[in-house]
Amino acid sequence: MRKEIIDYLDQRPDLKFIVREHPDWYKKLSRNPAAIQELENEAKFFYGQTFGQKIDRLHGQIETISRLVQLFGKH
Repeated sequence: MRKEIIDYLDQRPDLKFIVREHPDWYKKLSRNPAAIQELENEAKFFYGQTFGQKIDRLHGQIETISRLVQLFGKH
């Protein structure tokens, strides 16, 4: 793997973790260093940082708060 990719992964422990968990990324990045953008997109999905995942979490939180309000509103 190229030195600049290794340095970049050293600066981004979240990406480095994914590369260690999924060794096929070593091969991908060695053959195509431009795949780092694809790795970053994969990391967003892995860590739940995509827009859809954030909306789902927000929806779940609102639903929980709504249930609590209903529960305590009856007493």
